Amino acid sequence: MLICLAILSFGDFVQPVSAVPVTLTLDNPHQTIKRPASGTIVLNFTGTVSFGPNFDFEEAVLDFDYNRSSTSGIPTEFGRLHFSRADNGGSVSGVLFTAEVSSTTVPGLYEFHFGGRQPAEFSIEGSNERMFATVSRSFSILVIVPDQGKSALLLGISFATLFFVQRRLSQ
Repeated sequence: MLICLAILSFGDFVQPVSAVPVTLTLDNPHQTIKRPASGTIVLNFTGTVSFGPNFDFEEAVLDFDYNRSSTSGIPTEFGRLHFSRADNGGSVSGVLFTAEVSSTTVPGLYEFHFGGRQPAEFSIEGSNERMFATVSRSFSILVIVPDQGKSALLLGISFATLFFVQRRLSQ
């Protein structure tokens, strides 16, 4: 009898386990792209946003992506996905946001919020009548400059030079 009473009393302290009210995934949060020779390339960041039962979309926040010096940034903007379609236990997947890399973008790693210390992030906030829940994911872009075939040309010249040097030495 005493054990049953103890078990019943313990049940008063145990809280029910509830599902995570907001989830956010980025399919490829850290991307590498070759800087275009001219014009602009739009880089898509895809993923999924989900809200738990009775949770609705409140707000999304998206950082510009800066290099370590914060002197150069890559413009970002939200995709055309409607996050409110995930309200009350739903989810949406697709292009969450985009980044524009132009021919004038300085090569390097862009992974910081303005100021150079905090990572660049994409955040989603949901709420019900009692609480708010925010989930953030960091993202980065590594911009590289294509070598435009110079490596292959150098390798070819090296082999040709080696061939001619060996040929002269064998004569």
